[in-house]
Amino acid sequence: MNFLQLALELSFGSIGVSRPNPAVGAVVVKDGLVVGRGATQSPGNAHAEVMALRDAGELARGAVLFVTLEPCCHYGRTPPCTKAIIEAGISEVYYAHADPNPQVRGKSRGILEAADIKVYEGKDACLRAHAESGWNDRCSAEGCTLLSPDESENEGAVVYAEIERFFEAYDYFVRNKKTFVEVKIALSENDFMGMQDSNGRPAPLNITKQGAACWNHELRAMSDAILVGAGTLLADNPSLDVRFAHGNSPVKILWAGHHEFTESEISSLKFFSQVGGETSIPRQVFTCVEQPAIKGETILLSGNTFEENWTEMIAELSRRGMHRLMVEPGAHLSAKIFGDSGDRGEKNTPLWNRLDLWKSTDPSVERFLSQENCEGIAFPGVPDSAVAKESAIIGPDVLTVYYPGF
Repeated sequence: MNFLQLALELSFGSIGVSRPNPAVGAVVVKDGLVVGRGATQSPGNAHAEVMALRDAGELARGAVLFVTLEPCCHYGRTPPCTKAIIEAGISEVYYAHADPNPQVRGKSRGILEAADIKVYEGKDACLRAHAESGWNDRCSAEGCTLLSPDESENEGAVVYAEIERFFEAYDYFVRNKKTFVEVKIALSENDFMGMQDSNGRPAPLNITKQGAACWNHELRAMSDAILVGAGTLLADNPSLDVRFAHGNSPVKILWAGHHEFTESEISSLKFFSQVGGETSIPRQVFTCVEQPAIKGETILLSGNTFEENWTEMIAELSRRGMHRLMVEPGAHLSAKIFGDSGDRGEKNTPLWNRLDLWKSTDPSVERFLSQENCEGIAFPGVPDSAVAKESAIIGPDVLTVYYPGF
């Protein structure tokens, strides 16, 4: 067991709750036993460290604190977490990610060390955060698995990478005051991302298998909001939930573009429905035309081009404090997002920040298309300037991660 992995899992419960503050998780450990857990609450309420310390109570004295993000050290809506940590009598602090906020970055460690608290940060903290065999046999009651030194180091490196990935959007948001746009696309062997019937009507097409689907839902759980275009909504009728992952469902966003939705379409789409008789997950519609049939929040965009309207939408999401927008586009919206950006000024600013491109090696997708007498819808292509940075394989599906090239 790695205690910073546990803290990361706790942080998922804060996504959408703590906004615009980062979602943070923390655990207090004494003699190898977790005695306190916490996650950041809504703005103006306790941060993860304080919640974990409250949960631990007097057991926090002499204990160790593991937290995903560097504790704050300044007065904002709440007092500094460094102050609470010192007053609680914590002996050691392990934090995985340095806060990009200049009011915090690097300052917390000095404050804690001045109070005779040992501090470990970054990858070093993650490598040290495993449950050691000499701590407490009761760790097994917490579901721990005691690992060899090599196994612990490998696990710690993986945890560090996961936490860095988790805070990628937050770092970008702090530095740029702008929502991070992450695009997910799945392609068949022949680069089809969808299909249409003989009448030219889009139809749903399952491309990737369960492993990739679980990864996709974990990304949804990491995101403040998830966006699909009108074409994808009408063809796939997606739920846009996180049923294959632990965490909160993101805010659902529809890029309606110039499609005016009818009452008949709205009544058949899960996006507009309520689940279990309860109020559905918050949803927003960004549109270039009036939508008289849509009830709920609809934002009419004022730009003359796709780029202007997309930028206007991102500015609104940024204003609402959303760190990560996940986009699951169809072919038309993909072409717009990745298309020619020559009219965006000398910097040629891209409209996206990360592309997660899944490629299936399963030939059954192509066979399905031929059996159904359907035509595949081709992916417009990755921008020539995009740079591949990471890759992974899950079952028959291959993931390649791209970033914009500058």
